Amino acid sequence: MKVRNWAGMGAAALGAVGTGLALKSVLPQRFITEQISTVQEEVPDNSTWPQIEVTFLRCGHVTLPEFLVVRGAASWAPHVNAYSAVLIRHPNGTFLYDTGFCSDIYAFLRNQSVLFRTLLGSFVFEQGLSSHLQQLEMKPDDLDFILLSHLHWDHVSGIPDLPGVRLCINRVEYDAAKSHASDRGITPLIWQLMGDNPHELFDCAGPAYMGFRSTYDLFGDGSLVLVPLPGHTPGNTGLFINRANGSRLFLVGDAVWSAENYIRPATMHPILWSMFTSDDASARQTLIDLHHFSQRHPEIPVIGMHDAHMQKAFMAVEEKRLIKA
Repeated sequence: MKVRNWAGMGAAALGAVGTGLALKSVLPQRFITEQISTVQEEVPDNSTWPQIEVTFLRCGHVTLPEFLVVRGAASWAPHVNAYSAVLIRHPNGTFLYDTGFCSDIYAFLRNQSVLFRTLLGSFVFEQGLSSHLQQLEMKPDDLDFILLSHLHWDHVSGIPDLPGVRLCINRVEYDAAKSHASDRGITPLIWQLMGDNPHELFDCAGPAYMGFRSTYDLFGDGSLVLVPLPGHTPGNTGLFINRANGSRLFLVGDAVWSAENYIRPATMHPILWSMFTSDDASARQTLIDLHHFSQRHPEIPVIGMHDAHMQKAFMAVEEKRLIKA
């Protein structure tokens, strides 16, 4: 009888602990967001900014409950995660930031594990990258290069539609992927999707910019400035777009999935966060940096490559601007 009572009490205790851990996983997590010192920002010289056209090309999506995307949201409301490329047309070059999906993406996923196909491959395919380019009356040869925010399969999956187009990759990201220092999402599938496309590595070794520690000025004119946003992967890279014909824009790769991640700030649900984050401390610091940036510059949209809501809102503004032009 005593053994039975102890067993019952033990089961109840374990149940309570499990319930407590489950509840804790969806509660908001406190971030220390107070700035120790005032960030010194230079005033960008916008007199030489060129006209740059920016177009999001959405290739697919997946719908998740909000509490998985934003820790502390405590909501089952549907949240749409996009899989997109961004077409950027600058006077000195036309390129993509990330690549969405190729037209034959399912053929590449067919040989992946059941777990991979279930957890990561259950997206809704909308339109292949080559189809997007055809609608814009463009060919792969019209692209000067592809700038990859980072090396996860869902950001390089459009490359098979663009054979021979040069890939530009942050050296930190490339070296980490090759050495398997970050194995979250780095599989042979990545290299298969990248194919035989030539690649070129860059270093964010330039001066601090807009509160971020270092930079790479893509064309040397201050209009397209790359900054490191580590944590999701070692070399996740953001892109500032500074232009004369529309609002400035800050693309942040997978530093966030939703604007709420940096506004609150808040990570994803701990399970997803642990699955898709290479370095917890760096990723949290990046969220804090983006949080401060968004407070200092609410006029600059900060857009993650899975943030369907922000991408759609930006394109709505762009379409109105083009109609008026």
